[in-house]
Amino acid sequence: MSVPLLASALLLAVLPAVPHRAEADTGVLRCRMPDGSSAYTNKACSAFGGKAMPLPGDVLDRIERDQRHEARQAGIEVPDAASQAAPIQASVRRDVQGGCAASPQQLASDLVASVAMQDVNRVAESFDWAGMPHAQAQRVMTDLERLSTQQVADIEYFDATIGGATMVADAGSSGGADRGLMQVTFADDKGTSVLDFEVTRDEGCYFLQY
Repeated sequence: MSVPLLASALLLAVLPAVPHRAEADTGVLRCRMPDGSSAYTNKACSAFGGKAMPLPGDVLDRIERDQRHEARQAGIEVPDAASQAAPIQASVRRDVQGGCAASPQQLASDLVASVAMQDVNRVAESFDWAGMPHAQAQRVMTDLERLSTQQVADIEYFDATIGGATMVADAGSSGGADRGLMQVTFADDKGTSVLDFEVTRDEGCYFLQY
């Protein structure tokens, strides 16, 4: 693996980990320490007085690639990643007249349902377009068109203020901080990828930043 693990100590890192699907798949935890530093470990963050923070999407992708490569080197047959990623059961997408997402959990549910519909316009409703130049907006829409043809295999919201994680199943909750991170695992016939979207709040509405 590219990220070494220490059996009883932390590997300090410059980067700012998630006690959910990501760690179950990789065995790697990313912890925010009391002094503000961050660390990778295979132990519970609480054992070191730290709080779990999300692993960056590119790190999750790299770890998965390395694990699959090592398995093949060892002669182990590895199923296609996409075939193992069952899509989240999407709820019915709220009507457009229902307004914006009033919580991060509602935002996550909206995104999952819109992707399941393969409707790029409904996917776009979850993103913040304010002040975005036209050329950039066109590039973002092209990317969203590609994402809307995939499946959401996993989605988690991380509250930036407390380092906590909330699953999309908690969509009935109305609470939330002004800023956080939405980590989304997309899957298609080519494999899986993890994308990180900053979440911001504006006048009571939650949006994803692309």
